[in-house]
Amino acid sequence: MRRREAWQQALLVVALGLMGLLVLYPFLWMVFTGFKPAAEAYTWPPRLLPQSWTWEHYRALLEALPVGRALWNSLWTSAFLATSNLLLGALAAYAFSRLSFRGREVFFGLHVLSMLLPWQITLIPTFLLVRAMGLVDSFLGLLLPSLTSGYGVYVLGQYLKTFPKSLEESVLVDGGTPLTALVRVVLPLSRGALGVLWVLLFLAYWQSFIWPSVVLSSPEKMVLPVALLAVQNHYAVNIPLLMAGTTLMALPPVLIYLVFQRWLRNPELFSGFKG
Repeated sequence: MRRREAWQQALLVVALGLMGLLVLYPFLWMVFTGFKPAAEAYTWPPRLLPQSWTWEHYRALLEALPVGRALWNSLWTSAFLATSNLLLGALAAYAFSRLSFRGREVFFGLHVLSMLLPWQITLIPTFLLVRAMGLVDSFLGLLLPSLTSGYGVYVLGQYLKTFPKSLEESVLVDGGTPLTALVRVVLPLSRGALGVLWVLLFLAYWQSFIWPSVVLSSPEKMVLPVALLAVQNHYAVNIPLLMAGTTLMALPPVLIYLVFQRWLRNPELFSGFKG
C-alpha cells in the first residue's frame, strides 16, 4: 500500500512538473528571444535557448524609447489607481454592507451593472467628458475616470458580508463611529483581502493600453504598453526587440507577486482570522 501511494505521489509530481513547464515555456521563450540575434529569432523550428547571446535589442530599445520614463509612469499610475480603488472601494463597500439608507440596493446594483458594461461603450463618452474639462494629454485626465470601480466595491462588499459584526460592536458601544470601526477594526483585520485586491487592481491598470493611448499624446507621458507600440511599424515587427520590451514590462508584476505572495497563498491572512 505504501509503495502504491509513493508511486501515485511520484506520478502526480511528474505530471504537475510537466504542466508547469508547459505554462512556463512561452514566458521563457519571451525572455530568451530578447537575447537572440535577429536572424536566430526567425529560425524554424524555433529554439528556446539562443546559440549566441546579445544585449543589442535592449540597447536599441533604450535608445529608441524613453523606457525609464515610461516604466516610471506605468509604475506610479498603476500603484496610485490600485490604492485609490482600494480606499474608495472600502468606504463604499462598508457603507453598502453595514449602513441602512434609502436606495442602498439600487446604488449597489448600479455598481454591479457598471461591471457588466463593455468598456467600449463608455470610452467615447469618457473621452468627451475629459476633453470638455480640458484634461486631455494630462495625468489627471488619465487617472480621474479610474479612481474607483464597481469591481473593487463588489469584491470588498462580498467579503465584508462574511466579516463578523461582533468585532465592530465594541468600538460602536464605546461611542465610536462606523468610520472608526472601519479604520481601527475592519481594515487591519482584512489586510490579506486588501493585499490580494490591490495586486489584482495593479495588474489590471499595469497592462492598460486603450485609454492611455487615447488620452495621452506626449512622449514623456506615455506608459510602457503604449511606448512599446513604437518599436513596431506598419510593415514589419522586430520580434527580438519586442520580446525585450515585453520582458521589461513583465518584471514589475513578477516582483509584485514575490512581495505579496505570502498574502496571496495564506488563507488565514486572506480571511483575517486564525483557526
